[in-house]
Amino acid sequence: MILLNIPFSVSGLAAVMVVLYILAALSRRLGAVTKMKPYYRGFYVAMACLAIAIGAAVLRRPMIPSDPSTPLRAGLSIYLFLFYLPLLLSGIIGLVVAYRYWGWLFRERI
Repeated sequence: MILLNIPFSVSGLAAVMVVLYILAALSRRLGAVTKMKPYYRGFYVAMACLAIAIGAAVLRRPMIPSDPSTPLRAGLSIYLFLFYLPLLLSGIIGLVVAYRYWGWLFRERI
C-alpha cells in the first residue's frame, strides 16, 4: 500500500516546488521594482530543502524495515531528519519570505 502512495506524495511535493519557483520569480520582479533586498533567494533555499524531502519520499520504502520484529526507531528517526525536518524548514522559509514580499496585500484596506 505504501508503494502506491509514493508517486502521489512525490508529485504533490513537486507541485509545491513549482509554486515556490513561481513565487520566487514574481518576488524577484517585485523586488526589482520596489528596490528591496533580494529576499527571494529564500525561496530557492526552500526549494532545496523540499528537494531533500522529495528524495527522502522516493527512498521511503527502503528506510522503513519490512520485518515486523525489527525496531522501527532507527528507520523513522532517519526519515524524520530527511523528510519532515526539511519539509518544515521549507514551509517556514517560504512563508516568511512570501510575507516579506507580499504582506502588503494583507495590510491594504479595501
